[in-house]
Amino acid sequence: MFIEIANGLTEHSASVRSFEACAREARARIVGEPEQAIAWLLVARAAQAFVDAYDDQPLTLDIAGKELERFRQVLETLESAYAGGSAEAKVAALNTVALRLSAV
Repeated sequence: MFIEIANGLTEHSASVRSFEACAREARARIVGEPEQAIAWLLVARAAQAFVDAYDDQPLTLDIAGKELERFRQVLETLESAYAGGSAEAKVAALNTVALRLSAV
């Protein structure tokens, strides 16, 4: 569910515009999947943070790769918790992701 959003990034070389598209898709999923609204909001926030940081800056393949890996970790944390996890596991994953994003 969450990790599929990263597939487009991998296919499109993790560009600023690809992250921008991920943020848009995540925001759209908030409406379409309200039971995961908080998780999608965090995904949108993570993708938008990349756009805000690199939209007018040079972006090397090395930086793009590291940022993609960081973004994938966020998605994998959520994916794992929401794939049959308990309510407590979901809350823990949301808190983990929120803390990780607040440190960026």
